[in-house]
Amino acid sequence: MANLYPEGHKGGYQLPMKEDKAYMSVGAFHCPVCKTDFKALKIRDVKLIPLRVGELRTAFKDVEPLYYEITTCPKCRYSAQTVLFDRLILSHRKMIMERLAPFLPTLAPWTETPDSDAVFERYYLALHCAETGFSDHALVEAGLWLKLSGIYADADDRAMELYAASEAQKMYVTAFQTIRIPPQKNPSLCLRAGLLSAKIGDERNAREFLYKVKTDVNSTRVQKDAADDAVNEMKAVKAGV
Repeated sequence: MANLYPEGHKGGYQLPMKEDKAYMSVGAFHCPVCKTDFKALKIRDVKLIPLRVGELRTAFKDVEPLYYEITTCPKCRYSAQTVLFDRLILSHRKMIMERLAPFLPTLAPWTETPDSDAVFERYYLALHCAETGFSDHALVEAGLWLKLSGIYADADDRAMELYAASEAQKMYVTAFQTIRIPPQKNPSLCLRAGLLSAKIGDERNAREFLYKVKTDVNSTRVQKDAADDAVNEMKAVKAGV
């Protein structure tokens, strides 16, 4: 049987999941792949209270939205970030079903509210769907891997945290090579690519992307300062400070 997870994924992780009804609701969904109507838990984004804003991850009060950002169809298991769930290329429905078929016998029973194992399962299903279902799949996959890196960090698996960060960085680099990115989005994406490159020890790409942030006319002062901080941190690490 096909293995949904990459080598190194241990399974049995325990995430600090806390459900707070003030930040969640049950939404009605229509699966664009198999046409099933279902209900699933979703985050009420307008209610989220940020505590610390970061380019790679933002911390929120009382709830971790990363654990609830994937919507999964209970029948065919088509999965995507909730905001993208109905935006796939409809002519690729059959391809998605074929892509998911090998994994279906090994999946846990679907539940409206995911547990820790289901969080990982749904993210990896979303990754398999993204490559087939979206024209800008490199950016979609990059975002999923970036979120997975944060989730692995919560699960105290440093090796997989860095693996997911590396995969995110690869997909951001691929996106820059294959997708026409609007100028106003370029600084944010370059900053992510630069910070991820620094995190995984890819100094060449880190400096290249961070320099682009510092020189882009569309960059905000906050973005330029973040790029400067990252460059200075790399210098300090290299100097052994």
